[in-house]
Amino acid sequence: MRRYFWLLFAITGFVWSCSDSELLTPGDEFQEPLMPGTYTVEIDGVFSDFSETTAVNSNDASTQINGANAEGQTISIMLSSPIAETTYNQATGAMISIILDGEGIFNNIDSTGQFLPLIVEVTELDMFNMTVSGTFTGSVYNSTDETTSLLTNGQFVELPLTITEGGDAILKATFGVDDTQTELDFSTNANATGTTTNAVISGDNVDEIQDLILTIPDGIEEGVTYTEVDEVIIRVNLGTSDNPSDVYTNYDAVNDVYLPVSITIDEITQDVEGHVIGTFTGTIQKFGTGNDEQIEVTNGIINVPILVP
Repeated sequence: MRRYFWLLFAITGFVWSCSDSELLTPGDEFQEPLMPGTYTVEIDGVFSDFSETTAVNSNDASTQINGANAEGQTISIMLSSPIAETTYNQATGAMISIILDGEGIFNNIDSTGQFLPLIVEVTELDMFNMTVSGTFTGSVYNSTDETTSLLTNGQFVELPLTITEGGDAILKATFGVDDTQTELDFSTNANATGTTTNAVISGDNVDEIQDLILTIPDGIEEGVTYTEVDEVIIRVNLGTSDNPSDVYTNYDAVNDVYLPVSITIDEITQDVEGHVIGTFTGTIQKFGTGNDEQIEVTNGIINVPILVP
């Protein structure tokens, strides 16, 4: 009888040990948790990291989830609503824009203006620590080489969150040629991030499906003018609800050529709610479409809050 008791005890111990370890998915025990500030995605299986500068900016109308790396490459997820723990998709206005030097500009809008699949899930909204975490997958179209790529394993972990009020920023400019000039306002969600390294100034025009991103790879300083020599990029979506895929930039990724651009930083205020103040002008074109028409950007005004990660 004693022999059977010890046999039963041994079997029970074996089952218990299996439940604690061997039933884990192989490899799980070697996975390390991602660091706060991580913002990564795989594009057609190729890993891209945008964790150098990250920020989430949200107000009562829209949200931007921004990231950039040391090479001046950027990613921006745009949501047409305040940030919340929920799932967003292209049907509810979720958009993504990725700029990769030498490869082009990727958006979830194809050549016909149709939205491509995009699912963004905000898994954790920590209002105490003011951070946002989530995942995303989808498809993006590169107008430079007219190809569609798959986004997988997209994730952002504890990105710093700032809640802003309307009217707290000014980001606008005049776009057009000769008598067809129009002033557009991108002040919604407008902000500056990464001011000391890889500065990004961005904002949305909520009247249409439009956004503006200014990228200065080496950061910005007060009293300095940056030009195409500094590899400054102006990227703007001038699309409308009828034609949302209308992206212009001063950078030709295929030929590695920059059209003229000028961004002057007049002031960087040092108060608690610091602002970047300046002006910008430039020439932009819809590269990779066979359309050689260039659009002049004039009277650009910058007065946006600084988001500090």
